[in-house]
Amino acid sequence: MKILILIPVALFALACALPALHWSDNDTMFGLRALAVGWSGIFAGVFAWYANFFWTLALVLILIKRPTPALVAGLIAVAVAVTLFRDMNRELPGDEGGVTKIAITQLLPGCYVWFASLASVPLLAFLSRSK
Repeated sequence: MKILILIPVALFALACALPALHWSDNDTMFGLRALAVGWSGIFAGVFAWYANFFWTLALVLILIKRPTPALVAGLIAVAVAVTLFRDMNRELPGDEGGVTKIAITQLLPGCYVWFASLASVPLLAFLSRSK
């Protein structure tokens, strides 16, 4: 089972290397950049980045053979991540002064690979429970 844990980790790494978000100012954000600056989204009411915390917690719980709490943490990660759809085309501050406004206009492949990485963890936890 421990070898299967490499699937979500590999998907996450791939998501970091792919373009993830397209913005209204014609900027494309790669996954690694989204990972680096996504924490600041909380100031604009964008919470999807925080799914990474629950994803990591779920992976650790799987590794220490706690599949039920891992399943719960993984499902929370997915639930937090899908809040990104709510933020599509919503006006967000483009700078710290709130002078410019931008919006996420398109989810790119990196975002969908990130979703797959997150979704694979509760599946892995569920399969771990079955053993």
